[in-house]
Amino acid sequence: MTKKNKVSKKEVEKIASLARLSLSKKELESRTDDMNNILNYMDTLNEIDTEGVEELLNVHDMKNSLRKDEFSKSISKDDVLRNSPSDDQNYIEVPLTVKKERK
Repeated sequence: MTKKNKVSKKEVEKIASLARLSLSKKELESRTDDMNNILNYMDTLNEIDTEGVEELLNVHDMKNSLRKDEFSKSISKDDVLRNSPSDDQNYIEVPLTVKKERK
């Protein structure tokens, strides 16, 4: 496969400008080479014959690792409130952790 320059320095300058990046001449040259290498590698990957290859949905080859969502009896609200340090009839009271801004 021959390497092709798909992206010019001018295009990389434009991309850098849109991203509000300031590149030196050396960085511009390097980024242009990097982008062309990436795009050439993508061309190499596109040349691979994937006919008949099943899509990979999960790299761990797992189907569904989650348990069934089943209802079970839980602690009653009264027990929870009784065990809390402070409550307001239906809610557990907790100390304020974020201060309100005053206007």
